[in-house]
Amino acid sequence: MRKVVALVVACALWLPLSAFSAVSISNAKLGTGVVDREISGETSTFELQETGYLWMRVVDGAGETLTVNWTNGEQSYDVELEIGGDSWRTWSSKILYLPGEWTVTVTDSSGAQLHQSALTVQ
Repeated sequence: MRKVVALVVACALWLPLSAFSAVSISNAKLGTGVVDREISGETSTFELQETGYLWMRVVDGAGETLTVNWTNGEQSYDVELEIGGDSWRTWSSKILYLPGEWTVTVTDSSGAQLHQSALTVQ
């Protein structure tokens, strides 16, 4: 009987913890392309009209939807990325048609910020 009670208590403690997403970004890079699921042309400075890429390795994110927000001043653009596994490489891209300072922010489905990068468009 004690073993059954101990098992029930252990499950009761474990289940609430497993309900919370522990999604994180273990690595993120800006660049001019993605080749073989890796960033290429790694940089944080881009030419006007160039496409910028934010490449990420997502950990413990299976089933999560991440939002990548590209912001330049008052202009803001969201991209949603579905994460298909616990170790997942993914990326977002944006044609950088406005000069100046940009910010790329990644949030999870609860709105928690997971990553932020800055870039310049000349």
